[in-house]
Amino acid sequence: MKVARTASHVLGEHSSSLWPVLTVVVVSAAWMTASSALIILNKYIMVALLFEYPMALTCLGMFMSGLLAFVCCHVLRLVKVSQHLELRFWLYRVLPIGLLMAITLWTGNEVYLHLTVAFIQMLKALNPVITMICLFVAGLETPNRQIILSVLLTALGTAAAAYGEVNLNMYGVFLMLMSETAESIRLVMTQFLLVGLNFHPIEGLMYLASTCCLWLLLGCLLVEVPEMRRRGAMDVVWENPSAFLCTALLGFAVNALAYFVIKLASSLTLKVLATAKNTMLVVCGMLMFGEAVTGFQGIGYLISLTGFTWYQWLKIGQLAALGSSASHGWESGGGGSAGKGARGGSDRGGGSRVEVGVVARGQGGG
Repeated sequence: MKVARTASHVLGEHSSSLWPVLTVVVVSAAWMTASSALIILNKYIMVALLFEYPMALTCLGMFMSGLLAFVCCHVLRLVKVSQHLELRFWLYRVLPIGLLMAITLWTGNEVYLHLTVAFIQMLKALNPVITMICLFVAGLETPNRQIILSVLLTALGTAAAAYGEVNLNMYGVFLMLMSETAESIRLVMTQFLLVGLNFHPIEGLMYLASTCCLWLLLGCLLVEVPEMRRRGAMDVVWENPSAFLCTALLGFAVNALAYFVIKLASSLTLKVLATAKNTMLVVCGMLMFGEAVTGFQGIGYLISLTGFTWYQWLKIGQLAALGSSASHGWESGGGGSAGKGARGGSDRGGGSRVEVGVVARGQGGG
């Protein structure tokens, strides 16, 4: 009897220790599935259904994300609203970030009209290059030699992948670089303009998605709506309502699931998953859309992935060193909690930088 109780106790402890791991695995798999499905569905809508209006498509996604976030905060009250933004703060701080988000998402969607899914995922490896440059220009980071070398390796691999691209479209490359640049500038501006705020990710999504939606709506009315009327593009929406509803809901799902990944694991886990997802999408592009990937291009992509992985590894070391110094400061009574709140909090979803980072890549399929 005693042996049976002991065995039951051990099994209970084992199952309880496996449950958090299983939860992380399920949520991570759900995020990768939703994010990949969003990219493929947007490609299908714009190319196969000939709805070639990326601003309108992105505006729909941001509207749905903002609406569902509002419902979570003010109707269902699943999230406690901690910030009440004044008009002046919204105009001078949130509105500029919303503009950069709109540019990021618009160009990030339009690029699928000009480049293959596989090649776009390869170009996403350039993100650390552009981010490092923006942080250096803003005076927020001084890269060491290893960081610079890892970034240069990433750039070299991406250049090789571009050289090996069969259907290279320079306008598409320009759009992709514009999307990544706007995203990097937005991240830098966030550290200046939203410093000190501690949004819950869903609360941040409510404010930023709605602001982004306003910019996209303005651009859509000026640029896309006249042509949509002329070509009867709304008929595509009425004939395929499920596709447009799914892409709108997936945008919110990607943002919400990304928050849970960060909460249950870390922001680094999300970056690793994004890299793995991009690699899988390269294969999906070849299998589903018949996209050609040359051997030279594949080698270039492997080089860029190596540089990207090296860069992330170096960043892990920097964060670990920062966390260690913050912990030492706390133990010695030197105000370590402030350091952790300013830097380390973003890794666990506590700071505004996490939630805005999640928002910007959701609808754009990042």
